[in-house]
Amino acid sequence: MIQIEKLALGFMEVNCYFVRIPGKRECVAIDPGDRFKKIKNYIDENDLSVQAILLTHGHYDHIGQTKALKEYTGAPIYIHELDADKLTDPNKSLAAYSYAKCEPAPADVLLKGGEVLRLAGMEIEVIHTPGHSAGGVCYVIEDNIFCGDTIFYGSYGRYDFYDGSYGDIVASVNKILSLPGEYKLFPGHGQATDSTFERANNPLYKKI
Repeated sequence: MIQIEKLALGFMEVNCYFVRIPGKRECVAIDPGDRFKKIKNYIDENDLSVQAILLTHGHYDHIGQTKALKEYTGAPIYIHELDADKLTDPNKSLAAYSYAKCEPAPADVLLKGGEVLRLAGMEIEVIHTPGHSAGGVCYVIEDNIFCGDTIFYGSYGRYDFYDGSYGDIVASVNKILSLPGEYKLFPGHGQATDSTFERANNPLYKKI
């Protein structure tokens, strides 16, 4: 059993998650997209020790406070290798077309998908799920999947941005929903969902 806390941050209300073993200080932070003061206050108030910054993809609303969080905690930055350039290129991260300012924050660890990370006392499986972004990933911790902008409640991520792909998002949604068993799904925006609901309601499921 893990403890999951969500902060909905900024104008885009991106979901930033802190995940840890109950009773432990060590945690991972997923997608610190905006409002660093709110992130910092949460860390300080709960006396957390951030061991890693896990990024589901490289769009500005998910990476906006990555540099600030790394500077504050010293935690290494993890992202898929196909999205690594978005951490330093405002055109590819889409920051150049938004109100946001994303300070360059080069990755420390490049992922390929298929890894099992051992961080903060947890095993974290990385699944490559392109479509919304070429380097999109989902992080699986026990029976929980942090799915970024691949799957939303009854929906799925846009595929019309730089390096997005409709065919890939269809395949990625089906990859996640075809995993045997029941998972809780924690998306990058909006409310949580689960495998059973999405198998019955997601418009991309079994559309291959």
